[in-house]
Amino acid sequence: MIRNNKESAFTIVPLPTNCTIKKEKEKTDRHDYKEIILFFSGEGEFKIDDEIINLKPNTLFFIQKNQIFKIINIKEAVGYSLKYKNEFIPSAGLNYKSSYYSKLNGYISDLKYIEFKKKGIKNLKVHFNILLKEYYEPEGAFTSKAIVQHLFISLILKIERKAREVVIDTTKGEINNHNKIQYTHFLNLLENNFMTNHSMDFYASQLSISRRKLSDLVKEFTGITAKRYLLDRVILEAKRLLAYSNKNLKEICYDLGFEYPAYFSTLFKDMTGHTPNEYRKIQQQK
Repeated sequence: MIRNNKESAFTIVPLPTNCTIKKEKEKTDRHDYKEIILFFSGEGEFKIDDEIINLKPNTLFFIQKNQIFKIINIKEAVGYSLKYKNEFIPSAGLNYKSSYYSKLNGYISDLKYIEFKKKGIKNLKVHFNILLKEYYEPEGAFTSKAIVQHLFISLILKIERKAREVVIDTTKGEINNHNKIQYTHFLNLLENNFMTNHSMDFYASQLSISRRKLSDLVKEFTGITAKRYLLDRVILEAKRLLAYSNKNLKEICYDLGFEYPAYFSTLFKDMTGHTPNEYRKIQQQK
C-alpha cells in the first residue's frame, strides 16, 4: 500500500521533535481526512480552528474532517500522527447508517482530546507499536494492508471505549446506545449538508424522526437544540473562511447557503459579538 502519501487513505508519520512556526510562514492544514495525534511526551501548542491547546504528555488529539489544524510549536516531542479516510475502514466504508461505523466514530466525535493515565497509555502504546511495525513492512508484503486495517480498527475501538467512559462520566449517566447511533447519523448528515441545507425538516426527514425528536436527541448529547447546533457549525465554517481564505463576504455568504449577506452578517454578529469583517481583522492580527 502507499506509504505516507497525501492521496493515501491511511498514513502514519512521526511528529517533528522540535518545531516553531513563525506567523508569516505558518502552515494551514485544512483536513479532508480525519486525524488522531498520539502525543506521548514533550511540550508545546496546537491550534485547532481558533482554539489554542497546550500540549500535555500522554494525550490523544482528534481532528475532524474540514477542521483547520496547525502546529504552533513543540519541543522534545515524541508522538505520531495517524491520518485516515473513511474508505480505509473495511466493510464499513461510507455507510453512515451502519451501527458498526457509528461505533468507530461515535464518542470520539464528541471530544477534542483524551488524557490518559500512565497505565492506560502504556497499553495503548503496545497496540500502536504493533500497528506501526506492520505499517512499515515493505510495500507488497503479503496481506500487509489487511493487517494494518484491522489493527487500526481495534486501536480505534479501544480509543472509543475510553472516549465513551469520558463522555458518560461527564454526563453522569448511561447513554442510550440507540440514541447515540442516531446522534452520530445526524452529525454525519449535517457535515455533508450544512453548507447547502439549513432546514431542520430536511434532517429530521432523513433520519425518519420528528423535528421535536431531533431537537431532543441533539440536546441530550450537547445541551443545545439541533437548530442551534447547525448554526454553530455554519458559524464555525464562516470563521474558518474568514480567517484562512481570501473570499469576500458575499462569496462566504453564498458558499454557506445564505441568500442575503446582510442577514448572514447579523447572524454572525449575534453569535460571535463581532461582524464578519471585525472577526477577520482580529484573526489577521494574531
